[in-house]
Amino acid sequence: MNNLLRVTGSPHVGRGALILICSLAAAGCAQPVKTIDTASFGPSQDQQTIVGYYRAEAIVLKEKAAAIAESAVRYERLFSPQSDWVTGARQLSQYYAVAAQDLERRANAYEEAARTGPQRRW
Repeated sequence: MNNLLRVTGSPHVGRGALILICSLAAAGCAQPVKTIDTASFGPSQDQQTIVGYYRAEAIVLKEKAAAIAESAVRYERLFSPQSDWVTGARQLSQYYAVAAQDLERRANAYEEAARTGPQRRW
């Protein structure tokens, strides 16, 4: 036992080596992360995954727009229809709604690309 301590230097070195080996083993088992270029219509990209991404983001923005529109109604009751709170909430709700429409248009374009294959888009 004393010979082992002299070789490793201290009991902490042995634990450190064990942790290092386990960490390297775990890192070796990890799956590589696949990135998707959401601006590419190329055949190397999974178009349906991009469609799903844009549709999911559009849903999130639609929900935000609806929640903020509800806030605008509450602010109108609390303050007045001419309040900056009401005006700001309505503008923000409209912004999110337009952004959601833009994402839906992008999703439709990628869905079309998935159906018809890659095309040049200038």
